[in-house]
Amino acid sequence: MISATNTLKKTACALIVVLGFAAASAQAQKSSGNIIGDAAKGDTVVVVGEGTGFHRDVAIDRDGRYNLRSIPPGDYVVTVKRADGSEAQPKKISVRAGATARVQ
Repeated sequence: MISATNTLKKTACALIVVLGFAAASAQAQKSSGNIIGDAAKGDTVVVVGEGTGFHRDVAIDRDGRYNLRSIPPGDYVVTVKRADGSEAQPKKISVRAGATARVQ
């Protein structure tokens, strides 16, 4: 009986350790994605989540490339507002957790 009890305790401890690692691994998974693209110096990139209320503006001040990080998964409209006041055709993209969406 003592042997069975010890085996049961060891099994329970091993299970707790495995579940602890599984929980830590699940928390480490990414719950957001990225958006990358190109624009000209002086432009502003506007990202709006469809139906989510998410909104981010990024001024382009260097080489024209942008990389928006930690974007919640979902569908977005990306618009480039040019420095001359005009706007490029809005583009729809989908962001997935742990992935990078490129605006073409």
